[in-house]
Amino acid sequence: MTMTSTGTSLPDFGAGQLTRPRRRIAVTAIGGYFVDGYDLLILSGALLGIVPEFHLGPVELGLLTAAAFLGMSCGSALSGPLTDRYGRRVVFFASMSLFVLGSLAFLLTQEAWQIIVVRFVIGFAIGADMPAAAALIAEFIPARRRGTYTALGGVAWMLGSVTAIAVTLLVFTTLGASHWRWAMATGAIAAVVLLFLRHRTPDSPHWLRSKGREADAQAAWRYATGDTDEAPLPPVSETATGYAPIGVLFRRPLVLVLLGIGFYWFCNNLYGSAILLYQPTLINRIVTPSTFTALLFTASTSLLAVIIGLIVCFHVVERIGRRFLAIAGTSIVVLAAFVIWAGFSSSATVLIAFAAAIGFINGGTSLAFYAWSPELFPTEVRGRAIGVINMVGKLGSVAGTFLLPLVFEALGRGAFLVIAAIAALNVAMIAVFSIETKGQSLDEVQVTARRRFGGSAV
Repeated sequence: MTMTSTGTSLPDFGAGQLTRPRRRIAVTAIGGYFVDGYDLLILSGALLGIVPEFHLGPVELGLLTAAAFLGMSCGSALSGPLTDRYGRRVVFFASMSLFVLGSLAFLLTQEAWQIIVVRFVIGFAIGADMPAAAALIAEFIPARRRGTYTALGGVAWMLGSVTAIAVTLLVFTTLGASHWRWAMATGAIAAVVLLFLRHRTPDSPHWLRSKGREADAQAAWRYATGDTDEAPLPPVSETATGYAPIGVLFRRPLVLVLLGIGFYWFCNNLYGSAILLYQPTLINRIVTPSTFTALLFTASTSLLAVIIGLIVCFHVVERIGRRFLAIAGTSIVVLAAFVIWAGFSSSATVLIAFAAAIGFINGGTSLAFYAWSPELFPTEVRGRAIGVINMVGKLGSVAGTFLLPLVFEALGRGAFLVIAAIAALNVAMIAVFSIETKGQSLDEVQVTARRRFGGSAV
């Protein structure tokens, strides 16, 4: 139980056992990350068919690959306020429904600009799903397991990417690269399955209670915990803020927390998305293997990331913490990018460094973010905070995926020295503007933030 400022006793929604319904809710939320990973890597392989069909140059290729990330940024920015005002559940369903329609629209595309528009819509749907999914996991899963389940979103993302590569290889070997539209449309299958699995997911008791919807909060809580006791829970405090103004995010301590996690996610996406998306293309240019060899290497690095991610989820994030994982993982990325730059003439060195960079971005630094970001902000502004952070992060993906072809064209291997410098700056920012959240309830995290950065509660 937790206490409000008026002394009213409230149930601790972050306590208790990890029941089957709680686990089911988390899995349906994590499924959104699977769809995200699937979508990005299905495009990565499809580019091998899209680029020659439409004769795309560096600028057109940058626009195509950046379109989805721009859509994610817009989707997260809009979804955050909707998630806080109207609930996690409604956004949870609407976003995935839009993804289904967008995936099927690839079958109708005939011009490059049409693909760019559809990619924006797809990205908007994915971006809209993220604040609701992250909030639901954070608000339903017990504190002692919350980091594991929020970080598993990153593993699901990587499994989605591996599945996408397998599907791409299947389509390309049976039908040929010219049938990339069918490969892109397969994203609708995973989204339809996810929509079916989500139909029983209730809204968050945290959010319902912040709105004064006591009966609904009790019903959602009892469904999640399997509690059959019909005795009423204590009433919500009269001081509950409900829908807090966005301005609270820009006051201490939340503004400094927002600055730290926002900068971290921007940089992680700036170089991470670009390296991952262009991996087959870069490998072809650097090492000049066959097309399918590049795809197989991409699948191998993704599987490596899955292995690292599972170790992180079950043995690192709850024992050592999010902050250490972010600093250590980003430091490895600095080293890997430097090695790629320094060892460009050695194929083996470049391949090993690529594997390390992708493995620790997707299996380490990204997982730290997934575990971290939903915990850092209070219920009343959690959706908008995650929306803002995702918007900033995806703008990093827009910049990275648009600029990497141009920077690589201009600097060659020097592009990776630039990446190393950005990642080093990211390490410094994490060290200054971050707090550890492992093992703390959502309320305790806010106390930690005020102690670290000053300021007052929402």
